[in-house]
Amino acid sequence: MAEKTEKPNKPSKSAKRHLVIVESPTKEKTISRFLDANYVVRSSFGHVRDLPKDELGVDTAGEFTPKYVLVERAKKIIAELNTIAKNADVIYLATDPDREGEAISWHLREAIKADVPFKRISFHEITKSAIEESLKSPRDLDMALVNAQQSRRIIDRIVGYKLSPLLWNKIKSGLSAGRVQSVTVRLIAERAKEIAAFKEEDYYTLYTRLAKVMPEGDKSGYKDFDSKLVRWGGAAVEQTILLKLFAEDYRYKTSVFKKIEDTVEAGTHLRNSKLTVSKVDAKAVRQKPKPPFITSTLQQDAYNKLGFSSDRTMKVAQSLYEGVEMGGERSGLITYMRTDSFNVSADMQKEAAKFIAEIYGKDFCPAKPPTYLKKVKGAQEAHEAIHPTSAYKRPEEVGQFLNPDQAKLYDLIWRRFMASQMEEAIFDSLSVEFSDEGGRAVLRTSGRTIKFEGYLKIYMEEKEEEVAGEDEEGSMALPPLKEGDVVVLKDVSTKAHKTSSPPNYNEASIIKTLEKHGIGRPSTYAVIIKNVVDRGYINKEKDRKLLITELGALVTEKLKDFFKDIMEISYTASIEDKLDDIADGTMDWVKFMKEFYGPFAIELATAEKDMTKSRPNVIKTDEKCPLCLSPMVQRESRFGKYLSCSRFPKCKGKVPLDKEGNKQEYFSPIKTEKICTKCNKNAMLLRKSARGYFLACSGFPKCRNIEQPTPEEVERLLSLKNKPA
Repeated sequence: MAEKTEKPNKPSKSAKRHLVIVESPTKEKTISRFLDANYVVRSSFGHVRDLPKDELGVDTAGEFTPKYVLVERAKKIIAELNTIAKNADVIYLATDPDREGEAISWHLREAIKADVPFKRISFHEITKSAIEESLKSPRDLDMALVNAQQSRRIIDRIVGYKLSPLLWNKIKSGLSAGRVQSVTVRLIAERAKEIAAFKEEDYYTLYTRLAKVMPEGDKSGYKDFDSKLVRWGGAAVEQTILLKLFAEDYRYKTSVFKKIEDTVEAGTHLRNSKLTVSKVDAKAVRQKPKPPFITSTLQQDAYNKLGFSSDRTMKVAQSLYEGVEMGGERSGLITYMRTDSFNVSADMQKEAAKFIAEIYGKDFCPAKPPTYLKKVKGAQEAHEAIHPTSAYKRPEEVGQFLNPDQAKLYDLIWRRFMASQMEEAIFDSLSVEFSDEGGRAVLRTSGRTIKFEGYLKIYMEEKEEEVAGEDEEGSMALPPLKEGDVVVLKDVSTKAHKTSSPPNYNEASIIKTLEKHGIGRPSTYAVIIKNVVDRGYINKEKDRKLLITELGALVTEKLKDFFKDIMEISYTASIEDKLDDIADGTMDWVKFMKEFYGPFAIELATAEKDMTKSRPNVIKTDEKCPLCLSPMVQRESRFGKYLSCSRFPKCKGKVPLDKEGNKQEYFSPIKTEKICTKCNKNAMLLRKSARGYFLACSGFPKCRNIEQPTPEEVERLLSLKNKPA
C-alpha cells in the first residue's frame, strides 16, 4: 500500500552529499525515508525571515525595499542549517509548490551562508516516486513567484500597520484591519443590512391529488399522484424575484396568490372542470460529475458534509499530504491541498480508469479521461487538483491507520476524485401537464428516476438551491399517460409559504463568495475567517451562521467612508489580478506598489484628520453588579453579549447573556465535606456544567480530580445552604 523504502546506513564516500530543506517536520520525517544516506533532510519549521514586528519595515518613500529579519525561532534553526551546509555539495530547497513555498525557499537561500549551489525542487505529492522525479529535474528559484508573494506581504503589512493604529485612535485599542479581512467583514455586514431590509410576505400555492381514469376491468392498481397548479388565467402562478445584493444576485419565489382567499376561485374551478393530459415530456437527462476538489470546494464540502471548519479542514488535509504511518511505512495520501487548478496528471487518470473498470465495471469508465479545464478566477501556477496519491489506497483499507478526522476527510477526497473520473449518471425524466378544456388552469407533475448510476455509485451530491423556495423534483411513480387521457381530481389543497430573505453567510458560503470574486487565495480563506472571528468583528453562532457584531459594523462603516477602494470587492479582486501578473512576470512589483500606495497614503491622511471618534454602543441596564451593586451595562465581545459593571476596570463584575439577551444563571459552587481522593487534602466542590452536576477538587488547577455524584447526593447538597468557595 505505502511505498517501501530502504535507506543505507552509511553514506557513500564517492557520492555527493545533499542537504534537502523542507518547511515542515512532518515532511522531513516522510521524505527522509525515501532518500538514501547521502541526503540529509531538515525542516525550517515554516518561515525563517519576516518583516520586523516593531516597525513598518518597508521603504515607502523609495523603492519599497523590505527590511527582513530572522524570526526568533529561526535563529537556532539557521545556525544548524549553516553547520550542515558546510559539508554539503548541493542544497535542495523542497518547500511547498506555491508562491509562499517559493518565497520560503528564497528566504532560506538568503539566510544560509554557504558557497554551494542551491537548487529548487517541487512536487505535488509526497511519495517516493514523486520525490525521486523532482530530484531528476531541479530548477532555479522563480523570482517572479517570489516577488508576487513579497508584494502580497508588503501590501498587507502597509494596510495593517497603517490602518490598525487609526482604528485604535478612533474606535478602541486592539483592533486590526486588513486588505482582505476588512472586505470579508463588509460582506457579512452588508448581508445583515440586506436581511433587515427584506420584507417577508405570505404567498400560497395549490396542489391537487389526481388519478388516471382506467378502462373498466383494468386492475393495474396505479396509485393516485400529486400535481401542482403552475398556470392560472394565462399567467404563471409562481414568480421568481431577483434582488441585486452587494455581492451576488439573490432569487426567491412568490406567487400570484398573496392571500388564501385568492386561491378560492382557482380551487373551485378545478373541482368543476374536466381535466385531461395536455402535454407529456419524457427524456433521458445526463448529469456530469463535479470536478475533483480544489481548496475552496474541499473546504465547502467538508463544512457541509462533515461539519468541519475551514481551519480544521486545512489542518487535517495538511497531515494527509505530509505523510501518515501505515504499518511501519510512511507516505503522503493526498496531493498538495492548496490549489485552485482542476488539472490531473495523465498517469493518475490512467490508474483511476483501471481501478474503476476493475471494481465497478467498464460501463462506469468513460471512453476518454474527463477533463475539467475551467479554473477559478486568478488560479495560480500549474498545480494539480486535490486527489489521492493512488486510486488503490481505498478509504476502507487505509482508514485503520488514520484518526477519525483524517479518515472522514480522506474518504471525502477519494470519493470526489474517483467520481470525477467516472461516467455520467443518467436519469429518466418525465414531466406531464394537465388542463381544463379552456386551458384556464394548467397543472404539472414531474419526477425522475435513475436509469444508470454512473458516478453516483460512490459520491452523492447535494443539489444547490438556486432559487429560495423552489420545489425539488419528485420521484413519484406515475401511471402510463398520453395526451388526451382523462384524469380525476381527488382533492385540492392549499399550501402556505413565506418569502425567504437572503440567508446569513456560513463558512462554506463566504468562501464560495470570496472565491467567486477572486478575493484572497485558497491558502488564506481559513486564516481570514479565523481572524475576523478572533477580532470580535464576526460571531460564529451555534447554528454555524456568521453574524456581524456591533464592533464589526462600526469598523466597516468607518472604513467605507474613508477607504472606498480598499472596501470594494472589485478593487480587492483587481489587486489579486495584479499579483497574478507579477507571478507571470508581466508586471513589475515595485511599479505595482507605487500605484497602490499613492492613493492609499492620501486616503489615510484624510482619515487621520477627518474621521470622528466613535465607541461601540454601551447599553445601560437596570441590573446591579453582583460584586459592588453598581449599575451594569451591556457590552459585546467575540463570545457574544454580556453585562459588565459600569465601574470596569475598577470592578470586574460580569454576567453572561444568552443568544436572546437573557441572563445566564450562574451556579455558585457548593463546598462539601468530602475530601479529594487524589490529593487527600482539599475539599470537593459541587459544580455544574452544560452536561450536569459534578464534583471537582477545590485545589484546581493543581489538582484536577473530578468525580460523578449520585442523584441523591446532588439533591442533598442543593438542599443545604450554599457555601461559595
